[in-house]
Amino acid sequence: MTGATARASSQPTAFRPAHAPVDYNRFLASRTGYSLEWQRDFHRAQERFQEHFPDLEGWFARPLRERLGWRGAEQQARRSAPSAELDPTACWVSFNARPYLLWLSLTGRLRLDWGWLLGIGVLKRWRLIASQLGLPLVVQVEQVADRAAELGLTDKCHERVRWGVARLVLHRADPDLGTLTIDEVEELREAIRQVRQISGIEQVLSDRQLATTPTAWATCAYQTGVALFHAGVIDRPPRRERREQRGPLSSRPKIAAIMHRYVTERALVDRPSSLNQTRAALRRLGIWLEAERPEVASLIQLGRTDLVEFLTWLNDQPKQRSPEPVAPSYYRTNVWQLVAFFRHISQAEWDDAPVRPLLLNADVPRAPLRVPRYIPREQLDPLMAAIRQLDCPLQRAALLVARWSGARRSEIRRLHLDCLDAYPDGTPRLRLAIGKSRKERMVPIHQEAANAIRAVQQQRRREPDRGMRDPDLGQRVRYLFVQQGRLASPDYLFAIPLTEACAKVGLVDEDGRALVTPHRFRHTLGTQLAEQGARTRAIMAILGHQSAHMSMTYAAISDAEVLRDYQSVLAPGAVLAGPQATAIRQGAISQEALDWLKTNFYKTELELGRCLRLPQEGPCECDLYLSCAKFVTTRQYAPRLRERLVVEQELAADAEQRSWGREVERHQRIADRIRCLLAELGEPDVVS
Repeated sequence: MTGATARASSQPTAFRPAHAPVDYNRFLASRTGYSLEWQRDFHRAQERFQEHFPDLEGWFARPLRERLGWRGAEQQARRSAPSAELDPTACWVSFNARPYLLWLSLTGRLRLDWGWLLGIGVLKRWRLIASQLGLPLVVQVEQVADRAAELGLTDKCHERVRWGVARLVLHRADPDLGTLTIDEVEELREAIRQVRQISGIEQVLSDRQLATTPTAWATCAYQTGVALFHAGVIDRPPRRERREQRGPLSSRPKIAAIMHRYVTERALVDRPSSLNQTRAALRRLGIWLEAERPEVASLIQLGRTDLVEFLTWLNDQPKQRSPEPVAPSYYRTNVWQLVAFFRHISQAEWDDAPVRPLLLNADVPRAPLRVPRYIPREQLDPLMAAIRQLDCPLQRAALLVARWSGARRSEIRRLHLDCLDAYPDGTPRLRLAIGKSRKERMVPIHQEAANAIRAVQQQRRREPDRGMRDPDLGQRVRYLFVQQGRLASPDYLFAIPLTEACAKVGLVDEDGRALVTPHRFRHTLGTQLAEQGARTRAIMAILGHQSAHMSMTYAAISDAEVLRDYQSVLAPGAVLAGPQATAIRQGAISQEALDWLKTNFYKTELELGRCLRLPQEGPCECDLYLSCAKFVTTRQYAPRLRERLVVEQELAADAEQRSWGREVERHQRIADRIRCLLAELGEPDVVS
């Protein structure tokens, strides 16, 4: 079957259903599979239907329950309508005319509505009629269903694809599967989502059925769309179902128009996750306007005072699903999004918008600087053992890549099938997909993760998927982590297996929630790189940081490094030099000062040692730290001291050549002081 690329339906714009009794009788007579008695029965059913509904548009105007007829055998035997409001004869006539209606639709004479197609339950005879008409539809449907089975869909994929294709074809009145479009698939899915809005559907399906059956329909429609895409019929796969419908941003028309326009413009440059944050902030503002400013019809009526009151209100609001107040991070994100919103609409000079921004960058609270949450070794080892025992190769590979590459979830999830190669020395190398940083990057990866990727690659190369369009690259690619023809969800790849692994090794809290998140693997790798002496530039390249400040976080808080430096100064028996060394040896430092040093020891480092000046002593007012009473140094700094000694000697020699007597004296005094410090440490003053 040849692929279709967004081809339009062949049906004309103005469509009017029409009877065709002569052609239908000719069709019945040409079918050798029907006996003369069956042909007479079908013919009488068609005649009665046409007599009762000479105008098919009039048939569509009848109640849905009447157009469907009886669905249960017992009611059919009684030949009585289920209620007094319905015409029992019309119900019986419509029920017996179903083969005729299917024939009309498959020959392009009748477009059946979604209410009839969803309310009918099981569609019988459509495949038989299509085959008797000589249409390739049945063979095409089986080919599509076979492709779906090869993609790893469930055993019911054939039944689900038949269900979806039958309704798509009968609704469009065109049996040419090659002209089907993704818009028609989405139309079916939207009809299922809005099934309760179909007139008369509550008379056909019970409340219990309406609560459960549409979920099964949605699965059939979605899997049908996936199968049609990989069979080359439609140009893109169906969108994933949203769990929650988005509410309006504001109930005020003028305000809602500006908010919608802003979101539309940001959608051109922002990622979907950023747009969700934008919508959430605008929706919070709309809720506040509804409750606190009912008289405001336009944003131009708001002032700075109003927005300050809104920020106070927002800070006291509870979470959506709990009575707890919103988290500081959520509050900060909302404020930042609204700052950008008011700045944009004022600078763009939109109508009904304030002439200047009502919120400033200063209104955004500063974010607290948190240290990375690495996974301790005693927790990491059993957790990795549990991950290696996961059954699904996709889940196992995703978590191993997270452990050994430090990549973000979005980067791992969208890895391409050809993402793995090697450096010249044979070390595996991983090409990470475009993620939060908006750039691809190459990183070395552990052999264990590389083996897991190769296992998935071997499995994926046997699957017949078409590949999907990468929105960042603008071209079709084959992804590594594909499940049942679609890109695997983040929950499936990370949250679900990690929760299972944590529960297996006991890394859960009192509520049974996992104590380890996928992002902690990233923190763990960054911390380990810093502890093993990796350069800041290397940490930036591996973790994809855009500034050295982000990578320095790992270097500054490495527990092993801080502990080693701390013990070299404050531990008993430490070898020290400097004016403060005697006070430390004799225990003359107060407990308050010692507690501060324990907490902030990594802040005390200088070029050649450490300054133990406390905050209450005020800022240091001199640069002569080599002779400062608060200065202390250890053997760790001996190489730096010797290098500085060489520099001072060279500077003294240069000053002597220039006849700068005072400079010669200054550099010689510094050199002498460094020699004294090295002597106190028991270190030689010659660079080896």
